[in-house]
Amino acid sequence: MIYGAGNMGRNCIDFINSSGKYNINCFLDRNARQNQKCMDYPVYRPDDERLSVDLRKSATVVLALFMDNKGYNDLQDNLRSLGYSNFVNATFQLGLNLKFEGSALANRGVFAKEASEIEKAFNLMTDEHSQQVFFSIFYAHAKINYNLPTQSPGMTQYFDVNVPFRNKYNSFVDCGAYTGDTLIDLAKHHKVENYFGFEPDVGNFEKLSQQTDALNSVNRAVLFPMGVSDENKFLRFCRTAGGASSRIDETGDDIIQISRLDDLLKGYGDLMIKMDVEGAEIAALNGAKKIITDTKPDLAICIYHKVSDLWQIPLILKEWVPQYSFYMRNHCPNTMETVLYATVISERGEQ
Repeated sequence: MIYGAGNMGRNCIDFINSSGKYNINCFLDRNARQNQKCMDYPVYRPDDERLSVDLRKSATVVLALFMDNKGYNDLQDNLRSLGYSNFVNATFQLGLNLKFEGSALANRGVFAKEASEIEKAFNLMTDEHSQQVFFSIFYAHAKINYNLPTQSPGMTQYFDVNVPFRNKYNSFVDCGAYTGDTLIDLAKHHKVENYFGFEPDVGNFEKLSQQTDALNSVNRAVLFPMGVSDENKFLRFCRTAGGASSRIDETGDDIIQISRLDDLLKGYGDLMIKMDVEGAEIAALNGAKKIITDTKPDLAICIYHKVSDLWQIPLILKEWVPQYSFYMRNHCPNTMETVLYATVISERGEQ
């Protein structure tokens, strides 16, 4: 059984099948929907009565989540209370297969080939904490040890990160808005004139709309039931349990529209753009290149979905906008929720 029907769980399929040790029975996910399937396998809640006592006792549960040691221990304790007894942590094996531009992480030649680019990106970091985060994230991937990364304590992701943003969150572009979790935090910290929310998952979009109605700290909100990328077209889309890792996937059952931000938002000179789009960040940035080069918006770009985003995204943005200053913050105990922040600071150091 694979615990976690998100991206990491799906990525486990190949190495489990190739190992020859296991036959995959199903996925486990605490947010499983009725009759849900993932990669043609059924998805059950761990306490589903259809999973017999004998099956729970005999099955090996592959834990396909990025967590620190405490998180894994707490999860195993909970599963043991439900009758499961055998566990395998998928983090190490998946670390060997993390992809950046088609090359396996296990191929150390990739790091050597990219060494000069990695060093350039590291040197773009503005403050010492950003350099610490950058190095620790890289080192975690290199050593395949995800208890190493430096965290950014006492910060609220996107909104309280010790970065001198120029536009003060006046017009906030939320790419990957999910159900409004970012919007809730935004409302707690800032008064916003304009909010633009992009969410292609139909279930998430409905909740996002409801959440927007419930808040009064956003003056105007425009919600888009679509994704962002470097093209305007329709693509297949895969919804996951809970919707948190739904993503573009040619095997997906749903069809969504994607569009370029450059074609949707015109005439705004005070934007902050946040992107958490499940590994499609570079494509989404390419679709916003004119906005970025013309208006130099504040940026909050997730860089944890692909290893190479750690250095490729800051290098791309620096080429487009040489005036950008970069800050890197890690908002969880492992390499997840790592965000690159960019803003333009005046020569006098004023915001």
